Amino acid sequence: MSLFAEGIRSSLLPCSYSILLLGLALVVLRKKERIAALGVFSGATVFSAWIRAAGISDLVAGRVVSTVMVIGGLALALLVKHRLAGLGAAGLIGVFAGATWLPCVGEELGAVLILAQDAPVSVLPRLTVYLIGVMLPIVAVVALLAYFPAARRWADNRWVLLGAKASLAAVGVLVLTGAYPTLLSTLARWSVL
Repeated sequence: MSLFAEGIRSSLLPCSYSILLLGLALVVLRKKERIAALGVFSGATVFSAWIRAAGISDLVAGRVVSTVMVIGGLALALLVKHRLAGLGAAGLIGVFAGATWLPCVGEELGAVLILAQDAPVSVLPRLTVYLIGVMLPIVAVVALLAYFPAARRWADNRWVLLGAKASLAAVGVLVLTGAYPTLLSTLARWSVL
């Protein structure tokens, strides 16, 4: 339970904004499949972060792979209205978010990340609990949108949708220009747990 609480605390810190911004923009854009998009995004983020933490693969090492993932995901999210394309976008962007995320390492998560090198399979449930805590604000937004018509009308406002599209496009530009890792490092430095 302390990992979940640490994840919730981390969601308030700048180091988690890379996950939260992408997730929030996706759930705003995917009007008809918000819950499914959140599930696919969350699962892909957790899996990708686990692969990186366990040292199985460093997806970020290949700038080309990272660029293709985020640009492909953004293109699907921004340009294609089909349900499966939206879920594909959520998956690609989730993989990107997990692969590039620089965690706010507190005591509990630090122990998990150290253990990940020796026993990668055993830390997957723990990392999942932590990241569910980090993504709790996105879950809260999806719940608000699902149960409160006024919140849904606000999120479906063309200016909010334009803001979500602009946020995702800005991430794409940052990735293409190579500035995204610098932004993540800056956010991580601003985070003190």
